[in-house]
Formats: sequence, structure tokens, C-alpha cells
Amino acid sequence: MLLIKLLSGVAFVGSVAWFITIPGYEPAIAIATSLTALIAAWITDKKQKRQPNQSQIVAKNGIGIQAGGDVSTGDIRRRRNKTDAE
Repeated sequence: MLLIKLLSGVAFVGSVAWFITIPGYEPAIAIATSLTALIAAWITDKKQKRQPNQSQIVAKNGIGIQAGGDVSTGDIRRRRNKTDAE
């Protein structure tokens, strides 16, 4: 992600320099595009750093299944001598 931020920052600075040297639509579009890429890289990085926290409390004779998405448990049975679900 650092490489993407660096490259989009360099592209933004280069496009601003291009616009100052030769004003026109093409450098203006390059500024807008590179600025959008730079902002998107920072927002995406912040979203990836935020990880959802999960916690659960299971009763003494209960079975706890925890996942980040949809879960199909199928047939869960417990044996009396074991502490883990099969």
C-alpha cells in the first residue's frame, strides 16, 4: 500500500507541475485523477487497519461458533466425555 501512496503522490506532484508549465485540459484531468487515487489509497488503508472485534460468551454446556461471515454448522453433536464439539 505504501508503494501505491508514493506513486499516486508523485503522479499528483508531476501533474501539478505539468499544469503550471503547460495549462490545459489534459494536465487538469491528470491532477483530478491522481488526487482521486491518492485520496482513495489513504481511505482504503484506514479501512484495512480497522479490524472488527469479536467476542462471545458460551454457557457451560453450550457450543460457540464464531466467524466473520455466514456459517453452516451442519450436524453438531457433543460427546459426554469430550470438551470440544465435533
